[in-house]
Amino acid sequence: MGGNGYAAWLPLAIFAGIMVWRFRSLEKARPLRLPLLWIAPLIVTAAVSLALYGMPPSLLGWSALAAGFAIGGGIGMQRSRLMRLHVEGEGGEARVMMRQSPLALLLLLAVFAARRMILPGGMAMGAAHPAASALIMTDAMLGLVLGMVVVSRLILWQRARGMVAAHITDS
Repeated sequence: MGGNGYAAWLPLAIFAGIMVWRFRSLEKARPLRLPLLWIAPLIVTAAVSLALYGMPPSLLGWSALAAGFAIGGGIGMQRSRLMRLHVEGEGGEARVMMRQSPLALLLLLAVFAARRMILPGGMAMGAAHPAASALIMTDAMLGLVLGMVVVSRLILWQRARGMVAAHITDS
């Protein structure tokens, strides 16, 4: 087939680079812009919707999508609860600051590792053809990403809104 093995390692190298960069800036607090928290869920929802429109799932695919959304939502909820939030400033100058939690990043690493272990093994999932299994797994992964992003941002928004209203510190 004339290809080399580098293409398989490229996503891992990119992911490793991003994780090293994220771990490097763990203790650095950055502002959490509440009015902008809806943008990432909108972009991911649009991308997932386009993927589903382009290749509508079967009944089993919709089930896999829903299961992936539920699992991703649980992961997103846990990740958002692990984030360290605090309020800086007083009155109208108050703003919510966020620091990444090492556990939240380790959770992402665990999800990525689990995904890499699950996908290469020929998952039958009750389908007769490998392509059908791949489509069902793709639907599940679309749901997982959608659930992680939407629920994570929703939980962050709820926590930050409550902190601003009560002007408390939650570390």
